[in-house]
Amino acid sequence: MTDPAPTDPLVDPAIGYAEAVAELEQLLAHLERDDVDIDVLGTQVRRAAELIRLCRDRIAGARFDVEQIVADLASLTAAPRTDERDVVDEDDEDDEDDDDDLPLD
Repeated sequence: MTDPAPTDPLVDPAIGYAEAVAELEQLLAHLERDDVDIDVLGTQVRRAAELIRLCRDRIAGARFDVEQIVADLASLTAAPRTDERDVVDEDDEDDEDDDDDLPLD
């Protein structure tokens, strides 16, 4: 049984987005050269496709996380406040003529 390559993102999920992008840029720079070895071309293109897939998955995951956080924040701001300032005292509706609170001397 052979060990998988340690840089394979399908085997090593710990590879970060920035690391995947950096490797992808190196692969693309190599593929754009005139002296590409045809024997490794397929392997390099396959690796580039894996890295692109990994990056897209990471972007989709980050987008989902951000949308969840924004939705949670929106639900917090939409929730009714039960602050004392928001509570209306029904007995004090008309305080202008209410002399009950004045001390009797």
